[in-house]
Order: sequence, then structure tokens, then C-alpha cells
Amino acid sequence: MKTTLAVSAATAAFLALGVKAVPTNSQTCYTVHSGYFAVHPNYDQIKGVTLNSNNQVVYGDPGNPIQVEFQSCPTLLGNWPDEDIYVGRILVGSDCLKIDNPDSATQPYFASVAACSSDTTPTAAEKWSYGTSDDRGVVWWKGPDGSDRIGYIPADNAGTPKVTTDTHLLEVGCDHECINFSIVATLD
Repeated sequence: MKTTLAVSAATAAFLALGVKAVPTNSQTCYTVHSGYFAVHPNYDQIKGVTLNSNNQVVYGDPGNPIQVEFQSCPTLLGNWPDEDIYVGRILVGSDCLKIDNPDSATQPYFASVAACSSDTTPTAAEKWSYGTSDDRGVVWWKGPDGSDRIGYIPADNAGTPKVTTDTHLLEVGCDHECINFSIVATLD
């Protein structure tokens, strides 16, 4: 009886910290963190990105910052729940944040929101990593082969996100330098 109460108390304390329990006997992706999908202009600010009318990710255009859920996918290698490091997909509503041109030989890449390919095994275009190593909910796109750490391209030394001139599409890539995305509870 004492053991059961101790385990129940420990479980309650663990869940109170915001850590999500892994579903038992399931290969379905499950939510581990949620918040705004963000970038870091000037390295000390946290700003949200928005979607244009074509559901493409933009920065610097008016609109509502997108709210997301990071879902860990047990079928993917690299999940370390004890260390709050996950590999999975990012949901915007019931759709996935994905890279439009993941097989491009040249950067930049561009992101949009579209229907998810699977509830268990996202494609390379939908595969992201999440970790809390610096308390900002660090997020990287895993790249075309699924093993990279790709963020957004800075336009300057201050970390301002680089965007296309006319459409403000956020440029994703890591040719020479890149900055991680974040999932955060509040924006500046």
C-alpha cells in the first residue's frame, strides 16, 4: 500500500511539472509541448511567425502568431523523454508544419502548413526535433536525411530572420549559419 501511494505521489509530482506521460503500447505521435512557434531577432527577443493566405510560414507580416503542438513520435529514433529531447512532428491545428522543398539541392527551404502524412511516422519534410536545453524550447528541422539540425537563416549579425523580398516567406536553412526555432508560452 505504501509503495502504491509513493508511486502515485511521484507520478502526480512528475506530471505537475508539465512533463507528458508516454502513451502505453502506442506508436501514435503524442503531444509533449505546445505554444507559439517563434524566432529570435536580435537574439534576445522572441517573436512569432504567421501564415499567409497560402498557409506558408512568413515573418514580418501582420497576422496571428501560429500556435503549435510538438508531438513526439515513438517510431522515430532519438526520443529521450527523461532528458526532454524528442523527435516528431509539429501540429498547427490538425495539420503539420512541413518543409515545401525538402529535396532541394540548394537552400533556402520554405515551410508551410498542410495535411499530415501519418499519425505514426512523419516524412522527412515533417520531421522536427525539440529539446529544452536552454529553456526556450529549442526546435530544429531534421533535414532531408532526417539527421540534421536546420533552423532559420539570419539576415544580419543581430539574428533578424531572412525573408523573401516580396512575400516575406521565412527562409529555412543552415548553409553557413542558422538559428534555432522555439516553441514558447509567450512572445515579446
